[in-house]
Amino acid sequence: MPSPQEDILISVVVASVFFILIGSFLLLIVFVFLRRQRKNKEEKEEMKNRFERTLLKTQLEIQEQAFAYISQEIHDNIGQILSLARLNLNTFGSVVSEEKLNQTDDLLGKAIKDLRDLSHNLQRNRIHDIGIVESIRQLLLSIEKTGQYRTSFLASDNFHILDPNTDIILYRMIQEIVNNIIKHAQANLIEIEITSEAEMTIIRISDNGIGFDTAVLLQERSGIGLQNIVNRAKTIDATVDVKSEPGNGTTITLYIKPKSSLL
Repeated sequence: MPSPQEDILISVVVASVFFILIGSFLLLIVFVFLRRQRKNKEEKEEMKNRFERTLLKTQLEIQEQAFAYISQEIHDNIGQILSLARLNLNTFGSVVSEEKLNQTDDLLGKAIKDLRDLSHNLQRNRIHDIGIVESIRQLLLSIEKTGQYRTSFLASDNFHILDPNTDIILYRMIQEIVNNIIKHAQANLIEIEITSEAEMTIIRISDNGIGFDTAVLLQERSGIGLQNIVNRAKTIDATVDVKSEPGNGTTITLYIKPKSSLL
């Protein structure tokens, strides 16, 4: 039989081992806790960094979109108004009529107002107030008043557009096409026709200008004007068809799906 001293020794050893195991277990728990705490801290830092990167990327994207919007507005709207004012100035002779001066003054006044509105980042647009049909009619009337062009505009009674935002996009596309006619086509007739079918709204813009080779246009893919038209068409699920021949004018057709087809 073990002696009492041996029993005590065994008890002490067992107790020591037990306390060592308990201590090791506690140290392991503390180690795991600290490691997990450090990992959580690193994850939080990573999440914070990821959030800041995402926020920065979003801010840059918004800034880029804003710059693109401003660029398009200046190019399409204000640029065209100034082009019309230049056309008026080119018709001035030794004697300038008061009507021509007033027309030019009105155009320059509108350009200044549009620049002011743009600088204030106004989202509201006059197209919302008077509608796309009246906006197109007034655009062609301004062009005709220069005395350099004849214009024609037909819109079917059942003409429908998706929503006010689409109205603005379509008007900007038409405005850009007309601006290209003024700048490049050497035409004296501009015709716009709008028809609506069950599954499609069709807008045709034609001129009797010098035309061009569409194959060359597709190969070069150049021109901010055409690129703006194509980019805007994509945003409303529209397609653009360009038909032209040297000496036979140009017809650009826009095909826009109604709202029900986009849902």
